[in-house]
Amino acid sequence: MKNGYVSEFTLFMNQYLAEHPQVVEDQERGWNIYWNRKVDQSALEKARQDYVPDDGYGFHPAYWHVKPPPVKGS
Repeated sequence: MKNGYVSEFTLFMNQYLAEHPQVVEDQERGWNIYWNRKVDQSALEKARQDYVPDDGYGFHPAYWHVKPPPVKGS
């Protein structure tokens, strides 16, 4: 059964990956580093408890909204 059109790039990549299996192993290792990590549930729960919502602007810390004390002698 024919699958239809296969681009030159797909043919090249299939041939390259067949000739260089270490590339696929490297891809799997990279995938495991970034996506298949074990999650520390206690650290995650602590982060949830320590979370402080921002003031809506995100880039303005809350203390920027407080008026400075008056300058004496003015």
